[in-house]
Amino acid sequence: MRFRIVLGFASLLAGTDVASAGPGTSLPDAASGQRLAERLCASCHLTGTSQEHANVDVPSFREIAGKTGQTEGAVMAHVMLPKHPMPALPLTRRELADLAAYIMSLREQEGRPNP
Repeated sequence: MRFRIVLGFASLLAGTDVASAGPGTSLPDAASGQRLAERLCASCHLTGTSQEHANVDVPSFREIAGKTGQTEGAVMAHVMLPKHPMPALPLTRRELADLAAYIMSLREQEGRPNP
């Protein structure tokens, strides 16, 4: 039951954020998400290809993106309602959508790995 509520809440946030993003593009910005990841997440997660060190017990962003059935909404829900030891991050809805877009951009496509 709680899982459905979390996914529904994340989907609702994703929809309202994209519609109210303000001037410019209404799509999440993976490049902005990458900058957020490097600043906020890299002390624990491997967030990209240039990073060399992270916490061994924490999944890389590529692993997170590659989970079967993974979606941007599920990523956003996990960031919004983190499980210990992940800290709560003070992100706007737009930043949350950008971060999720970046993480999902790391998903390996069949027959072609992402850089």
